[in-house]
Amino acid sequence: MRSALHAGMTLVVLLLVFLAFNLVWAGKLPDLRWDASHSKTNTLSAPVQQLLASLDSPLDLYYFNSNGHPKKSQATQRYAKRVEETLKAFEVAAQGMINLHIIDPGAFSEDAYRAGLYGLDDEAGFFGLIGTRDGQPAQRITSFSADRATLLEYEISHLISQLLHPQPPAIGLLSGLPIKELAGPLLQDLQRHLNVVELEPSVHRVPAQIKTLMLVHPRTLPEQTLYAIDQFVLGGGKLMMFIDPLSEQGSRQQALNPRLEALLSSWGIRMPAGQVLIDSRYTTQAPAGTFPTLLSLPRQAMAANDISTWKLDVVSVSSSGALFPLDKHRTRFTPLLYSSEQSALLEADRVGKSPDAGEPPSSGVRHVIAARLEGPAYSAFPDGMGGQAPGLQKAAQIQVVVVADTDVLMRPSTRLTPHSNSLFVLNTLDNLAAPQALADIRPRPPTQYTLHSLENQRKATARAYQEQASELERRLAQTEYEWRRLNPAMTTLGTETINTNAQLQAHNKERLRLTMELHALKVAVYAPLDRLVQNVKLGVSAPIPILLCLTAWGLYLRRRRRHVTP
Repeated sequence: MRSALHAGMTLVVLLLVFLAFNLVWAGKLPDLRWDASHSKTNTLSAPVQQLLASLDSPLDLYYFNSNGHPKKSQATQRYAKRVEETLKAFEVAAQGMINLHIIDPGAFSEDAYRAGLYGLDDEAGFFGLIGTRDGQPAQRITSFSADRATLLEYEISHLISQLLHPQPPAIGLLSGLPIKELAGPLLQDLQRHLNVVELEPSVHRVPAQIKTLMLVHPRTLPEQTLYAIDQFVLGGGKLMMFIDPLSEQGSRQQALNPRLEALLSSWGIRMPAGQVLIDSRYTTQAPAGTFPTLLSLPRQAMAANDISTWKLDVVSVSSSGALFPLDKHRTRFTPLLYSSEQSALLEADRVGKSPDAGEPPSSGVRHVIAARLEGPAYSAFPDGMGGQAPGLQKAAQIQVVVVADTDVLMRPSTRLTPHSNSLFVLNTLDNLAAPQALADIRPRPPTQYTLHSLENQRKATARAYQEQASELERRLAQTEYEWRRLNPAMTTLGTETINTNAQLQAHNKERLRLTMELHALKVAVYAPLDRLVQNVKLGVSAPIPILLCLTAWGLYLRRRRRHVTP
């Protein structure tokens, strides 16, 4: 009896000490955290900390997250927790310059009314951010998305940068085409967010106030203007260039200006002259008897973790070229837009003609349509221009984005893809023109918890499947195209008559057969990998219940031995 009373008093004393420690001392302990991730994805990057150190007046951030909304999935709730932790890290790093308000707006509450008033998305519960600063208009992130998890730091930092620098940056526009007439909708989108300054095609020097330049169809520009662009880039200016071998809006075919070719080479890339990219997988509107040059690039054809493709689902290009990095050049070549593996380069003079001789064979590789270039570069004009002394000869770091298509600027918006091309251009220009602290923020790679050998096996299996499936996929894409051509979509009223055309039915059977073959091939190729994954899961999870069972059995035997011992 006394031992039981003594044990009870001991537990009460320990409980009181524990409560006293948490109430009095726990709040005074430093907030120490250990980032165990391989790439330090749980720690704010140095550019973010530099941006926060530049704050000279306090900001208020209002994080709206409807935790109990029935449409919010568990994955979204987990990501919402990560967003909250990241915002708290921003608040701590800002050292009093950020006041974070975490709000869980209930249905029909005043908080929900305020969130809706600011334009936050409530389709699956509020999950956005409002930023305010005295004397400046409020900024918002309409809705966070786990698909953009690698860009979370940039999203939040972009909002803060907009509060710090509300005035739109100046963007120079230099075009060899009458772009106001041909790309009016895109220019309107750009002018709503940027201060677009149009420059004369014969400009001899880019004005000093222009730090970012948008260059369109430079083939027709004089050499003096190309020299000005060369010096602008070497002098630290940032450039987005649109160039292709065959523009629907320009002249049909033009030889690549030797100076322009040298300019591209000095940046570490080349674009084959007179060759147009065709793609049987991503084609959208190839008329009967023509080559598929009009492409609709889906999300998987874009760089997953680059600011240029932020919030994008599709980009349309037409008669584009292809970009290739030069060997032994130190400029970093980062693809932004790709073709599929079912693509090839076609001579430009064959575009618009009947493919009687057949399409060129697919190369089996993805061609690059747009790329980001960063790193050292040399001048394409080592002897200067017009008898003048040579200017800048090299730069340690250039920042250039090249798009091998100009029609991307002229593609009209559709109901399914409103402003998609404009958003690609706006994302890139906004990032190039951003303050250096914001521009230096890079996407954080997703944390990977897979075993190294298992990841290698996955990649090897994916390559093996693609090698075996490429021909089936090509035939399926061609069959789908022929089937759509014979069975175009149309508006119907009530029921409709089934088309019994023999050729259409043959294509339909071929579609079903090829789809079944692809499925069977995928099951067969991935079967060893699936078995390996199951074995790994079993090997990781099985020891835990076995260990618990052995521990419980040991405790049982120990208690039994005590009762048996006299």
